[in-house]
Amino acid sequence: MILRIELEHEGHLWRANGRPHDLSIPVNPLQGLPRAWYQGPPQARPVRSENWVGSVSEGGAVNFRDITFNPHAHGTHTETREHIHDAFKPIDATARSGSLPFLMPAYLIHTPPEPQGEDWVVPTARLEEAQNDLKKFSPWALILKCTSGEQVRDWSDSNPPFLGDGFAEHLCSLGIRHLLIDLPSVDKEVDGGVLRAHNAFFGPDSNPRRGATISELLCVPEGLSSGPGLLAMQVSPFVNDAAPSRPVWFPAEVNPHNTH
Repeated sequence: MILRIELEHEGHLWRANGRPHDLSIPVNPLQGLPRAWYQGPPQARPVRSENWVGSVSEGGAVNFRDITFNPHAHGTHTETREHIHDAFKPIDATARSGSLPFLMPAYLIHTPPEPQGEDWVVPTARLEEAQNDLKKFSPWALILKCTSGEQVRDWSDSNPPFLGDGFAEHLCSLGIRHLLIDLPSVDKEVDGGVLRAHNAFFGPDSNPRRGATISELLCVPEGLSSGPGLLAMQVSPFVNDAAPSRPVWFPAEVNPHNTH
């Protein structure tokens, strides 16, 4: 089976030809990782009632489990501005409205963090190196590969890297609507509730960036090159500020669209 995808966007033809790359980390009650934000592992328990159990291994007819997890802490997830605002803007409605299309033009950038005092910060300079392409192609989504180590871990109390000053603001000026990153957050783990990058990217209540999303805790495989691609966003249908998601990446070539 050979997969070929073409998408016309802003006068350019995006053409993907090759295998897709799954960028998600699953919610895994068996392993209990990844996890963040001081949460214990996700849990899966068979439903039990008098004379019945939802476990085949315990003699039940079917496996019928309750799953307990936190979408922000236990795997790849996508969130709306409801995450930081008192506004009912669930991710399910965003996906169904078309603001988060199933397939969109995107760009992948390798953005290794740099030391800054006791922190590791993703510098805005990494974004500036790609801004000519970003202005030329006008992708809707940007994927940041910040790590080269193990993402399936407990991130709590580890002070993970985060976006440097001005990074999120620069993304907004470039028209990026959907930000994806392979870290637990775009902001510092403990910042006193400032959430500078979240607030900049989602915008204030008085002037929100409607339809914008942030996806965190991705796993971007080693070997994927920086550059353009098509991004398929699969988001679980939860009515919540965030839900587990599966971003799928198709590296692509971009050429001026010949209308003749």
